[in-house]
Amino acid sequence: VQCSGALGVGLLAPLAASLIQMAIMPPAYPFAGGVPDVRGVAFAVEAEDDDLRAVLLALVDALGGTPLIIPPGGKAQYHAALTIASNYAVTLYSLAERLLVALDIPAAGADQALNGLLAGTVGNLRAQGLPDALTGPLARADLGTLRLHLRALESVDPEIAALYADLARQTYPLLRARGVGTDAIEQLLKEEETHAFDRA
Repeated sequence: VQCSGALGVGLLAPLAASLIQMAIMPPAYPFAGGVPDVRGVAFAVEAEDDDLRAVLLALVDALGGTPLIIPPGGKAQYHAALTIASNYAVTLYSLAERLLVALDIPAAGADQALNGLLAGTVGNLRAQGLPDALTGPLARADLGTLRLHLRALESVDPEIAALYADLARQTYPLLRARGVGTDAIEQLLKEEETHAFDRA
């Protein structure tokens, strides 16, 4: 049993000739040091042998975790999903902190604001789930605020403005699930991209 986040059972393929049963059981947890409490953590489980899978499911249960059965060949997609949710959340946090510090807000104050915001977002996700946890100008179809954001970001860093627009577009399925139309938002994004190109 191996616990690689990204690699599947195939990592152990050289052992197959020895008739050794192979499986994976990595926890979906961001290890950043220390020994975590894994109660409530999800564990990916992939095993070709039914008996070994049953043993791993029992082990996950004993650890207080939640099993996620990964189909053969699905490990890379699974791990990419976790990377987007966890690792890139840190990337987005870093961008937000940089924008706040550029306004002469002390880093400690920026972190306090962002940590409280993220904690609230996680709380909303736990309590309300998707798509209802989404808040902000996209959820309100607030075109005026979106335009202000894009122009402010364009003046600071065009790449961040482009990322903001890309993330807005990735939010469209959530908006549609909430009954929020996206046509006007898309039109605004295209207009601002054209204006940004003209200004460049």
